[in-house]
Amino acid sequence: MVYILENTDSLTEDFLEKANSLLSLQRLQKNDTLRITSDKINSAAVYLLLRYGLKMEYDISEPPVFETGFNGKPYLRDNKEIFFNLSHCRNSCACIISDSETAIDIADCRRISDNTAKYFCTPEQLIAAHKSDDKARALVRLWAIKECHSKISGAGLGMDFRKITEEEMNRITVIENERYYTAYYSRKPMKVKKVMLSNLLDIAQL
Repeated sequence: MVYILENTDSLTEDFLEKANSLLSLQRLQKNDTLRITSDKINSAAVYLLLRYGLKMEYDISEPPVFETGFNGKPYLRDNKEIFFNLSHCRNSCACIISDSETAIDIADCRRISDNTAKYFCTPEQLIAAHKSDDKARALVRLWAIKECHSKISGAGLGMDFRKITEEEMNRITVIENERYYTAYYSRKPMKVKKVMLSNLLDIAQL
């Protein structure tokens, strides 16, 4: 299942105070290293999305604890058979949970300069974006697809996005929204659930 929480840019420190009681010690320590409040809020929100999904799909109530594999990808210390991935942008968060290898990226629709785009687009892709009806959205969509692909192997931002092939990109499913693009990889079709903030804050009562 893909879980999405929208409009996180409207959340305040009041949400963060309420969320902190639902985070693991590990997640609290991670958030303490973040300097920007909006990053702390999104980090807490996407973690609660994972908690919500684990409760709905596996009836797991305890806050999950992560460990990191050889490729840098996190996994659930106590439930290694469950695969997940998290992502957030300025205005939304996304979480995917599966029984096989998976990945997700969410990117808000904003302007990307050509100078930035050349680092993840081939010349042909950049030309195609310029010819599209909305260059900004075309570039954001491409970025979301490529970042999702990079997370499958754990390579992340360290890989050369320009070398990702069309065949590899075609493995990624894209969900379009007015404010963001969500791109995910799964070996089987996924349902998408938009989660209400109240659901996340009521996790302890679920």
